[in-house]
Amino acid sequence: MRRVRWRDRYRTGAAEVDARNQALVGLLEELGAELRRKEHCQEMNEVYDELASLAQRHLDQDPAGLARDNAPGYAAVHEVLKARFPLAALSTPACKECGLCDLLQDRVRGWLGEPAAGHKNLR
Repeated sequence: MRRVRWRDRYRTGAAEVDARNQALVGLLEELGAELRRKEHCQEMNEVYDELASLAQRHLDQDPAGLARDNAPGYAAVHEVLKARFPLAALSTPACKECGLCDLLQDRVRGWLGEPAAGHKNLR
């Protein structure tokens, strides 16, 4: 499982941008810890890794791009949620009923500034 850590090089000098980026890294760190603690489906690992990879790539290339609602990094995170939720494993034998689907989706939705939705899709 990919880990995302805050690095000083991600600082943009804009307090609001830096706070939003630190919040994203913080929520990914928190979710990563939950994934290591709880039994969960493989699909959850894949979604988490996809989000962590996106965040890492955009922080490395354009830290400000994750903090602007119309920027590619922000839009990419939103698109992952739209495409992947609800998880296909939900309500199947592969589902471990760990609650991480709700946690991940709600935390990332919160970061995006959208209302929490549980297992509902973003569409």
